[in-house]
Amino acid sequence: MRNLIDIKNLNQDDILEIFDYSKTLNNKFSDILKNNNLGLIFEKSSTRTRLSFQVAINNLSGKYIDIKYDELNLSRIESIEDTFKMFNLYLDSIILRTSDHNKFKILKDSFKKPIINALSDKSHPCQAISDLYTLFEHFDRKENIEISWFGDCNNVLFSLIEIVNIFSNIKLNIFTDKNIYLNFSKTIYKSVNIDFFFEIDETVIKSSDCIMTDVFNSMNDTTNKEKLLSKFQVNRKLMSLSKNECVFMHCLPAKIGSEVTQEVIDSDKSITLNQAKNRLTAQRGILQWLNI
Repeated sequence: MRNLIDIKNLNQDDILEIFDYSKTLNNKFSDILKNNNLGLIFEKSSTRTRLSFQVAINNLSGKYIDIKYDELNLSRIESIEDTFKMFNLYLDSIILRTSDHNKFKILKDSFKKPIINALSDKSHPCQAISDLYTLFEHFDRKENIEISWFGDCNNVLFSLIEIVNIFSNIKLNIFTDKNIYLNFSKTIYKSVNIDFFFEIDETVIKSSDCIMTDVFNSMNDTTNKEKLLSKFQVNRKLMSLSKNECVFMHCLPAKIGSEVTQEVIDSDKSITLNQAKNRLTAQRGILQWLNI
């Protein structure tokens, strides 16, 4: 049985297999989830992740059930372990978005069917898979891609680092505040193709194939990081340093005027809409790969 909880649990063949399924199923319908019921539990708000999974499940002839976490008996007397065990009786898979990554260990121990991490406070594997798929598709290659990330060290970056650790021919430059890095570095394994920068380095920007960012303050992040990270805003001046072929990516939603400006989001280099579209493409591949 397969799960998708963290990228580190996969290998390169797994990810390329997901990509192959994504290509095969792109804009096509299938019955691979026929008679399967998948539970969607979203403790946190979601637009692209929720909608892309709902449509993907429909495309693959399955049925999704939106489970409202605050309406379960967890709010009264039932333990989370007993709740997840009960899900075994009704559901064929669970797709969970949570503020507490530790719930995946409880879920894995209690629910003996495929599990998908639709975002946690620690990681966002579906986003990282979709983003790499988008880059491979855009550049029509699987090697020698250089990504420069600007901003916070968050769950999206955590999964991106895990995926770059698997693909040694992808280079990742991370521009962030030194104090944010010091806390984050305790949680990651960093391979030789990953470097951190605490000041803008024009040489690195000029060699990049992709400039990537995310909101400076993630959901439920009580620390205001906008001032600390302001020099890493992706704006016209920064993008003007990049080569003509360089693209801009943002997993969205964006806080315009904070981590990115409107003119960059709307520019010819921006592939954010294709990036968002590929959330659906990748989710279909993930669901096929799980073999629910």
